[in-house]
Amino acid sequence: MQSVRTKLRAAVTRANITPPVGTDLSGFAGRGPSVGLGDELCATALLLECGGERVAVVHLDLLGVEFEWARATREPMAERGRLPADHILLCCTHTHYGPTVRGADGDPHESPEAAYMAQLRFTLAGLLLEAQARLAPVTVAVGRSASDIGVNRRERLPDGRIILGHNPQGVIDREVIVVRLDRPSGEPLACLLNFAAHPVSQGGAARLISADYPGYARELLERLTGATCLFLQGACGNINSAIMQEGLESPRTLGTRLGAAAVQAYETAQPVAAAPLGVASRVARLPAKTYDSAEQAQADVEALQTQLLHAEAESNASRAWWVRHRLERATACLESLRSGKPLPPVLAPIWGVALGDVGLATGPGEIFCEIGLEVKQAAVLPHTLYVSNTNASIGYVPVPEAYPEGGYEVESASRVGPDAAGIVTQTAIAALKRARRTARQMKR
Repeated sequence: MQSVRTKLRAAVTRANITPPVGTDLSGFAGRGPSVGLGDELCATALLLECGGERVAVVHLDLLGVEFEWARATREPMAERGRLPADHILLCCTHTHYGPTVRGADGDPHESPEAAYMAQLRFTLAGLLLEAQARLAPVTVAVGRSASDIGVNRRERLPDGRIILGHNPQGVIDREVIVVRLDRPSGEPLACLLNFAAHPVSQGGAARLISADYPGYARELLERLTGATCLFLQGACGNINSAIMQEGLESPRTLGTRLGAAAVQAYETAQPVAAAPLGVASRVARLPAKTYDSAEQAQADVEALQTQLLHAEAESNASRAWWVRHRLERATACLESLRSGKPLPPVLAPIWGVALGDVGLATGPGEIFCEIGLEVKQAAVLPHTLYVSNTNASIGYVPVPEAYPEGGYEVESASRVGPDAAGIVTQTAIAALKRARRTARQMKR
């Protein structure tokens, strides 16, 4: 039996974080602002306390959040929730139909996106203020099932090029993990739903605000179980939704299929140890991606300059932003190669949480599936969830073998070199081990 001091307590709170229609969308370049509401976005906070330690897991229906914004936002949240700032996980579902977070530090009178992000900071702090007053004892159970709504997207064409398509032979993690938290009476309180697949089911032209398939899966699970659900995105860097068609039918059917698998996991969940609680974090320094030669970098800079001129001539603000972003990186690489001065490392905050027999390991961006699988298979704790897009958004972290193959993730959207994957993997495993040690020390 757990002592009174080491019993797990929890509380869950939620807020609607849907932006106004007309806010720029994030996830695909070139779309323009949102034109309507498909379904609402939410933020859900789960506050856990055990043996004097607290940790907050916060689900956000957003593409991602920047490192500095996340760090600044955790400070008022920590004060309101009465816990250390480095015990807060801001976990984004990675929906591609939510608001852009660009301009978050700008003048809110000039940018609706900056105003939205400024308000969100207060909303999240309020969630923890509300939660810390509601803490009550809970038990924990874990269930598993599988879903086929994701597909490895790195398809190789006959000419050897890698495109964003379907690769049925590619590595994929189909596991659905559900962690349920019930009151001692058996009444449901909350659950964590962990699965890996890009929320891109409406394609790249859709302009309705939407949580995409995670929102539909969450709604079904909540309706059938009564537990408030937090969707925690897995290592989805090279995994897409199995359907990508404009309109809300795609996320509805995919979300329903995932939600049904989650209900099966929920209903077959078995009790696990709910205490003790430990948290560990570290900011890893990842090697920056560069070019093989200055000539190669120069060619890319010139090509991107041409693309930028075309985007600006078409008044395509979102595509111009994306090209400008890539141009800045290519120019920095060129200057580094010419000067011999190495590029600065990419900062990657990584967390490990031990909750009895349950572990949460986080990654700060779009992590390739193989990395999440390796962390889970390390079995530091019996039931490990890998959670990407947490507390920062550093872009893609591909596995080393993807670099010579090329493709969008490597060529256009990654800031890190081939050695980054191993660092992210080993740092996550080490964080879980430290969290486990911390938890055991708290228990003593």
